[in-house]
Amino acid sequence: MNMSMQTCGNQATDSSARRQVAVQERHVDGRWTDFPQTPIQNEVCKWWFGFQDEFLSSERGVYYTSTTKDLTGCEAKRQIDLFVKPNIEELSKVVHDWKDVEVIGELTETDKTKNITKAKLLQIARYVRDVFSIQPTRRYVHAFILRGNEMQAWVFDRSGPYSSTAFNIHDEPERFIRMIAAYVMMSDEELGLVTFIERKDGDQFITVVEDATGKERRLQLDSAPIAYQRAIVCRGTSCFRAKSPSSKNFQYVAKFSWVSDKRQPEADLLRLARKRGVEGVARLFGHHQITSIADMREGLTFGKAYAFRNTTLSPISSFSQPQSLLSQSFGPLDDLSIAKESPKKRKSMDTGGSPSKRSRSNSQNPDKAKRKNETNSQTTSLYAHDDTSFDNRIFRCLVISPAGRALRDFRSIPELLKALRDAIKAHRSLYTKGKILHRDISENNIIITDREEADGFTGMLIDEDLAKEIGSGRSGARHQTGTMEFMAIEVLQGIDHTYRHDLESFFYVLIWLCARRGWDLCGNPKGRPAESRLRKWYAGTFDQIVDAKEHHMGADGFQKILMEFPLAFNTVKTWCTEIRGILFFLLEDGKLFKGTPPGPTEKLYDRSYY
Repeated sequence: MNMSMQTCGNQATDSSARRQVAVQERHVDGRWTDFPQTPIQNEVCKWWFGFQDEFLSSERGVYYTSTTKDLTGCEAKRQIDLFVKPNIEELSKVVHDWKDVEVIGELTETDKTKNITKAKLLQIARYVRDVFSIQPTRRYVHAFILRGNEMQAWVFDRSGPYSSTAFNIHDEPERFIRMIAAYVMMSDEELGLVTFIERKDGDQFITVVEDATGKERRLQLDSAPIAYQRAIVCRGTSCFRAKSPSSKNFQYVAKFSWVSDKRQPEADLLRLARKRGVEGVARLFGHHQITSIADMREGLTFGKAYAFRNTTLSPISSFSQPQSLLSQSFGPLDDLSIAKESPKKRKSMDTGGSPSKRSRSNSQNPDKAKRKNETNSQTTSLYAHDDTSFDNRIFRCLVISPAGRALRDFRSIPELLKALRDAIKAHRSLYTKGKILHRDISENNIIITDREEADGFTGMLIDEDLAKEIGSGRSGARHQTGTMEFMAIEVLQGIDHTYRHDLESFFYVLIWLCARRGWDLCGNPKGRPAESRLRKWYAGTFDQIVDAKEHHMGADGFQKILMEFPLAFNTVKTWCTEIRGILFFLLEDGKLFKGTPPGPTEKLYDRSYY
């Protein structure tokens, strides 16, 4: 037995040596002999796949291209120059799907600029965003760009993108081969997949500590999320229904999110709400801390950040300004090294994904929010970046009960209105009894529940990630709170968040669901506007979004918004008009009142329609 093991070891060593010699022979006189002189995309792909067939065909990942067919699984139709997915025979025979994409590669024949351009980075960011959308629990995504003969590796996580230094593939052949090989050799952990989620026979399982007993509980997740976010730089919140493996019905909701390390943990706020007798808010079952941005970026050295000036991001980009650059070179990979050196353990951050220490974070200055900052489509917060390397976020899984459906999946107008009514009741209880302000009212943070399982509530509030205990002072997190399209006007202007602003957000949710989601309920696209005016609620600068909402809440603008409602929602228009008159009215100087009225909070809650 020992003899056979030694023989196998010798054979593996011989094979590795022969492969290394073969790679070396392809690089002569400072150039890859068979690499296209003019790096046209099709020719580069041909070279790439030929190299893979000869040296990498047995690795855990495999390179593909989708330049002749769109990837499936996402709303947007896109084609990727190069990408990696698992080397599984079944997957090689099916249409490429975003759920299988592990690494993204972009090829460009030439680039006149020395450094990467904003347009190219945004292009690859759109691909990464689709990966995060379909794989919402992904910790980070690897990507690379090959511009002519210049190559650069990128990593995107929930605090932003960062990169290696760019290098010439002919001048640094060993580094080039290490990169190509690293992407198909990485483990699930190194690729940024969440190993906390156990996958078995097509099902997903997690193990959390039950809050009541302190014991570990294994839960099965539903296959598809009931809510997720499409942005990259955000909390990345995604929710799945969950149940005990032996149960037929889903009893819980498992929520994954990346929250600033300066914010009070949601589990603590849920315990506090329960202790103070709050009604209509989800109950804590269990939780688990998975990782953090600081842990994932541990040991990395960051250089000078890219500075893209005078740019306004498009609403489809969902991408914040780039973070600091990774100035660390690549470590060696076993048996594909051109230079002679001792074997070392391969690290995921050879291509930008090694795990990070804690970063500094400064308190936000509300006045800075009035600047004309670039904004993103449907992101969860407005950032006020400073000179620190990155925002440290903690990735947690929180399990709550009862289970429910996302509010956007309402099945009738009465169900929508009742769910919103009860969610406002819950908000009132959270604020008046619990002394906690939610601060992130959106269509994703309200669920439709069974009255019998939810203490008589047909709608409940979830997601207290951005909630704040009244009187607790500033958190120190570097961003304002809220979801862009539902944020109150004054919050966008940097004014301190109040309960009135949350009620304004509830109103925006109602309008949004009627004008945008109502058409899905009706099933008749006739009369649906080609481009909704509500797009202006999340696209453009802060000032532009404020101007749009102020106009739309005025008498003339509001009537145009109501015109986007389907005919079946005509009865809701009257109620929306009355609610608008409560939240917004003209002052003596003719300006629109959009602030918080003085006096007891009960006064405004009592005038809500429930």
